Amino acid sequence: MATGSLTAGKIAEVLFESALETYEAQDMLLDKVSFMEPDGATMQISGNAIWRPVQQHGPVIAGWDLTGLETGIIEETYPAVLGTPSNDFVSQRADNMRDMSFWKKRGVESGRQQATELNKTIASAIALQGSMFYRSNVTSGYSFVAEAQALMNERQGKNTGRTFMLNDRDTLKFANDLAGRQTLQGRPDETWRTGQVGANIAEFDIFTASFLPNLVGGADPATTVTADQSFKPEAGSVTATGIVTNVDYRVATIPVTASASYNIGDKVTFANGGVTIKALGLADKSDTGVAMTFTIVAKPSGTSITVYPKPIAVNDAALSTLEKAYANVNTKILNTATVNRVNTDASKKTNLFFDKDAVEVLGGTIPANLFRQFDGFQVINSTMKNGQSMYMVYDGNLNDMSLRYRLFTWYGVTIKDPSRCGVAVTY
Repeated sequence: MATGSLTAGKIAEVLFESALETYEAQDMLLDKVSFMEPDGATMQISGNAIWRPVQQHGPVIAGWDLTGLETGIIEETYPAVLGTPSNDFVSQRADNMRDMSFWKKRGVESGRQQATELNKTIASAIALQGSMFYRSNVTSGYSFVAEAQALMNERQGKNTGRTFMLNDRDTLKFANDLAGRQTLQGRPDETWRTGQVGANIAEFDIFTASFLPNLVGGADPATTVTADQSFKPEAGSVTATGIVTNVDYRVATIPVTASASYNIGDKVTFANGGVTIKALGLADKSDTGVAMTFTIVAKPSGTSITVYPKPIAVNDAALSTLEKAYANVNTKILNTATVNRVNTDASKKTNLFFDKDAVEVLGGTIPANLFRQFDGFQVINSTMKNGQSMYMVYDGNLNDMSLRYRLFTWYGVTIKDPSRCGVAVTY
C-alpha cells in the first residue's frame, strides 16, 4: 500500500481486524463454556451484577393419597458479575504511522494477548472454585481422564459437553496414548492447531494448554469443625417491606478451630470419626462411596472457612422432603469432624476438567453508537462467532501529532456449578 493512501481509519481497521481474527483463532475456552450477554441497561441498573437461576430439584413422593404432601419450588440462584475491561491502550506519534505492516503485527499481538488473558481467567476460576479433585500416578492417559468421567457420572450431574485441559508436561506424558485412540481420525488439521489432543475420550474433548495455573497446597493442617452443621437449599426472598434478598446457593461457611493455614483454592474433605462424608448421586441419592471434595473460596475469620458447594445432607432431620431433593452428601458434618486437605503437594501444575454449562462467561457492552458522536472519537466494534464483542476506540491529538487507541473486551467469569468442575494433578 502506498504511503499516500494511509488514513487513520485504515490503520485502525487493519489493526482491529488483525486482533479480531487472532482472538477468534486462539480463544480456546470461550466456546467450551456457556456465554451470555445481558441487556446493557439492566446491568447498569444492577451495578454490573445479575442474579441467575440454576436447575431446580424435586422429590418423588410415593403413594396414592398425597393429601397434604404437596411441596413448593425452591429456585436457587447465584451472582454473575462483570469484571473490568481488558485493554490494549497505545499512543503512537505520526512518524510511526507510515508502515501498515507495523499496525497489522500489533493487531495480531493484541488479539493473542486478549485471548490468552481470557483463557487464563477462565482456567484460574476453575482451578480455584471447582470442587472436584484427584491426584493420580497412572501411566495411561485414558485412565487418567476416565477418573474424572467416573466422578462426574456417579454424581449424576448434567452433561452438556465436557472438556479436559492437560498442562504441557502431562500432555507430554499422555498424548501418545490419547491421540493413538484415533478419535480425531478424519477431522481437519485445524483441530491440532487449536491444541486438541483427542475427542470423545471418556466423554471428554481433550486439549493441551500452556496457560493452566498452579494449585498451591501443602501438608494437611488437621483442623476440626467446632459445631454440628446443617445446611439447606435456599431461594431468594422478599421481606415484608419489599426488600429482595438473594442467596448464593453455592456457599457454606463452616466454623473450625483454625483457618490460617489454608489457601484459597484448597480442596478438602470432611470426616466424622475418621469416616469421610460421601458424595451422593444427585438424581437417585445413592451413596457413591467416594469422599465429597470441597474447595475453599474464602476465610472470613481465623476460625471459619467458606466452601463450595454447600453440603446438604440427605440424613438431616431438619430438612423437608423438598429440601432433601437437593442433598449432595450422605451425612451431616458434625462437631469435631476433621477437615482434611487433599491437595498435599506444595505446588502442582493443574489439569482441569469441566462441563460446559458449569462455567459461564458474561459479556459486557458499551453504547458504541453514542461514542461515535463524541467529538474526535471513532469506534469500531464487532461481535465474534462465540458471541463476545470486541471494541476499538481511537482519536488523534494535534498537540503531539499522535494517534491513540484503546482496544478492549469486557467480560466476567462465573463458576455457576463448582460441583461439575475439577482439578486433576499427577505425582
